[in-house]
Amino acid sequence: MKQRKLPSADPGMLIDMGNELLQMGEFERAIELLEALIEREKGLTFKAKAYNSCGIAYAELGKYDKAIEYFEKAIELRRYLVDFGARTYFNLARVYEIVGNSKKAKECREKGEVLQEELYHCWVTHSDTLE
Repeated sequence: MKQRKLPSADPGMLIDMGNELLQMGEFERAIELLEALIEREKGLTFKAKAYNSCGIAYAELGKYDKAIEYFEKAIELRRYLVDFGARTYFNLARVYEIVGNSKKAKECREKGEVLQEELYHCWVTHSDTLE
């Protein structure tokens, strides 16, 4: 399989570019860029971020099955995400709401809330020791 040419070798810059394309409503271009990054990138942190951003793009295009697939891939790598996947769970919950699966939406929302709470407590605990 031929690798796609990327506009930069810096995966962080590519993630930023993909997210900028999302902000501009250029969902197909964002997907093309982020999927090429996923194919090439070895770093799991960047892959996790790219999967989440692709999920957002697919959701915006109304391709909910693909959005769910990409959010679930990001969740598989959630330990590499800054928030351990909390936002990805919330994104997934929104897609499940849209497709009418309120049970799965509730489960995802609750998982995201638990992660947010754990991160908050971890941050507060560790911030007490920082000076």
